[in-house]
Amino acid sequence: MGVLPVINENDTVSTEELGIGDNDTLGAIVATSIHADLLVLLSDIDGLFTDDPRMVPDAKLIPEIHEITEEIMAHAGGKGSAIGTGGMATKLTAAKMVMEAGGDMIIANGKDPAILYDLLDGNAIGTRFIGKK
Repeated sequence: MGVLPVINENDTVSTEELGIGDNDTLGAIVATSIHADLLVLLSDIDGLFTDDPRMVPDAKLIPEIHEITEEIMAHAGGKGSAIGTGGMATKLTAAKMVMEAGGDMIIANGKDPAILYDLLDGNAIGTRFIGKK
């Protein structure tokens, strides 16, 4: 439909609580429900790394993933930040949902919203999860 929904479970959308638990899962549910081509999760990290880059300086960004395997899940580690609800594990679960529905998903750093222009220009940003076509 040519729309760009911005989703945040913490925003008031009704008088009843949604109770999904995290924005990653909510975004994946909406993306799969509307058959979105792409879900972009903006986070405080550039994407999925081989290790936690805050703890392991030589951790490498994984630019593209075609399947969520046990090895990929092992890269998730624990809860990312003190204010987050699920960290990378919930992002990977969301990616698996979206990929199985045929969509793509990107995890990118949302510190600078201009990164969305890079995405629209076709530049590779963050980690892209390629859906099953």
